[in-house]
Amino acid sequence: MMVKGHPPPTRMGGNYEKTGTMTRDTERLAEREQGIIKEIMGRGKIVIKRIDNSTSRQVTFSKRRNGLLKKAKELSILCEAEVGLIIFSSTGRLYDYSSTRFDNLS
Repeated sequence: MMVKGHPPPTRMGGNYEKTGTMTRDTERLAEREQGIIKEIMGRGKIVIKRIDNSTSRQVTFSKRRNGLLKKAKELSILCEAEVGLIIFSSTGRLYDYSSTRFDNLS
């Protein structure tokens, strides 16, 4: 349905406007295949630098710490590897993970 003054409806996930014989999505795909466009979608690069806001820094530390601990546990289970991880927070608090007891390590 066309409404005066509004563009025609498009499908979610892409712009299907016609440009000659190709749709805009087809043109973008062709450009990508030719190397003109490096990447259509994806995550942007994050600049690794100190987070100035202390609350944001603490939240980020907590989330990343939990992610590291989870990955260490997964690695030990999936690969039957002996994994040890020690993390110190900026306040000096210790967080650790060991897949085996420390006494049994040789």
